[in-house]
Amino acid sequence: MVSYARLRTRNQITSAMLTLLKTHRIENIEVTQICEAAFIKRSTFYRYFHDKIELTQAVLDKLLEDWQSAGGKVPTAAKIADFFMDNYDVLSHLRVNPCNRHYAEIQKLLQTWLMNHITAEDQSATPIIYKIRKAHDPMLLSAFLLDGTFGVLAQADLSNQRDRLRVRAFLIGIVERVTRAK
Repeated sequence: MVSYARLRTRNQITSAMLTLLKTHRIENIEVTQICEAAFIKRSTFYRYFHDKIELTQAVLDKLLEDWQSAGGKVPTAAKIADFFMDNYDVLSHLRVNPCNRHYAEIQKLLQTWLMNHITAEDQSATPIIYKIRKAHDPMLLSAFLLDGTFGVLAQADLSNQRDRLRVRAFLIGIVERVTRAK
C-alpha cells in the first residue's frame, strides 16, 4: 500500500513536470529543473522515477486521467478536439527534434502510451478508438491522426477565440469523418 506522503510527493513531481512542459520542450528540461520546481532533492526524484522519460509517462497518464474524470470517459468528437486544444502547450512540447538525443525515447514512449490505450480491453470503446483498433495498421493511423492534429493546432492562434472555434469545428469534422469511414 502506498502511503499518502509518497503519493503526495509523486504528484508533486508530476505536477512540476506538467508545469515545465507548458513552457519548455522536453529535451530542454533537466532533472535539476524538475527538482527545483517540485521543491525536492535529486535523490528524491530518483526514488520515484528512473528518469524524465518515465516521469513523462506519468504526466501523460495524469492528463488522460484528469480528462476522463472531467467527462472524457465516453469521448465525443468535440471532447477529443477540446482535449488536444486544451493540452496543446504540453503535448506540443513532447514532440522532439529528430536530431535530439531523447528523440527515440520520447517517440517510443508516445507510441507505447498511445497503443496501450488503443489496445486496452475496453468494451465501451469510442468509435474512433474502435476504428483505430480495426485499422490495417493501428499505429500508422494513430500517428497520422496525432501528427495531423498537431499540424492543424500549430497553424492556429489558440488565444484568438475565432480561430479556436474554427479549429475546434475542423477537428470535430475530421474525427467524425474518420469514425464514419468504412
